Amino acid sequence: MRVRQELMNAVERTLEKTSYRSLSEFVSDAIQIRLGELKRQPVDQSVEYPLIHERLLCSNHHIWTMVTPEGNIRIGLSDYAQRRLKGITSLSTEPVGHNVKRDEPFGFVETWMFKFDLYSPASGRIVKINNTVVAEPSKINEDPYEAGWIAEIKPESVVVLEEELRDLMSPNKYKVWAMKLDHFAQPKTPRL
Repeated sequence: MRVRQELMNAVERTLEKTSYRSLSEFVSDAIQIRLGELKRQPVDQSVEYPLIHERLLCSNHHIWTMVTPEGNIRIGLSDYAQRRLKGITSLSTEPVGHNVKRDEPFGFVETWMFKFDLYSPASGRIVKINNTVVAEPSKINEDPYEAGWIAEIKPESVVVLEEELRDLMSPNKYKVWAMKLDHFAQPKTPRL
């Protein structure tokens, strides 16, 4: 509580010294500055996981999928997404036993600035939650494919699973697709 009050006092002092007309204008400007900083960060600083990548499939919701030896679907946030969600502070998922449907949210991750829904890449029942990541969500930023996995889903059936997996992308196809997203997100510079 004391930290919150100190922060509010610092903001009020800043407002008095600047030309901001309100707290919301100040906060809006601070958010825009931070977004600009995030956009200027190098885009492709990914760590390579060659053995894992051979077994991965990715959704257009930035979720990776890997079939485990038990036949479950292990899922997590892609390296591309975790780099854009720097500083993940919390993770929330549906509980073990909950039935999920493909392309429907089963949880979310939060940063100090964003809340990002997690969409299931397959239909089935949640059978495991990575409690380490629930306790330390920053593990997703540190190691999204190994220690940072989020949940495991037992598929409804092998037939349904094969059908759903066909719609997912290989890591290389996903990387090309994500680079196109970056291209369209970049502001266009006018030609002179």
